[in-house]
Amino acid sequence: MLPEPNSDLEYRINAAIARQLSPRHLSLSLTDAALLAKYAIDAADEANVPIVFSLVDACGQQRYFFSMDNALLVSHTLAGQKAWTAVALRMPTHRLATEVQPGASLYGLQNEPGICCFGGGLPCWSGGVLLGAIGISGGSVEEDIAIASAALTRFSREQFPLTLAITSSLKRKRQTEVIMSLASLVFGH
Repeated sequence: MLPEPNSDLEYRINAAIARQLSPRHLSLSLTDAALLAKYAIDAADEANVPIVFSLVDACGQQRYFFSMDNALLVSHTLAGQKAWTAVALRMPTHRLATEVQPGASLYGLQNEPGICCFGGGLPCWSGGVLLGAIGISGGSVEEDIAIASAALTRFSREQFPLTLAITSSLKRKRQTEVIMSLASLVFGH
């Protein structure tokens, strides 16, 4: 069965939109990662909490890791798992805790290898693109969340904005821009 004439065009437009909306090898640089780690360590020093810091790229590959003296051994594993979970699910790990309860939408996910439901993992978005995620482990869940948030907040203030999520208005704006540019290519306007 041959596709309808308009379905081929619709398919090509949707594929082009998907390509335009997907990350294009954007990432946090080594300098960015080191600054995020420094800001996390500064916040951890202020809270008197020895932490482990992990940063993963948008594909979940660890790109930066640092352990403070006297950090708990288990934190070496948890920091990486928190960062990976935050980027894999595109959400802060503390939000996952309620979603994996019996009867909730993601119940059972907590049993998957590598998934961490403890707070302290935060995705790093910039301009609607997921750049990676950080994971902090070493204190209580609340301390880990506070330290990770402090690091992202300071980085956003001093370097360039990082957010915890893509905003729906930004997503709609990007979709509209892509559609308009494709329309001009297809229809010559």
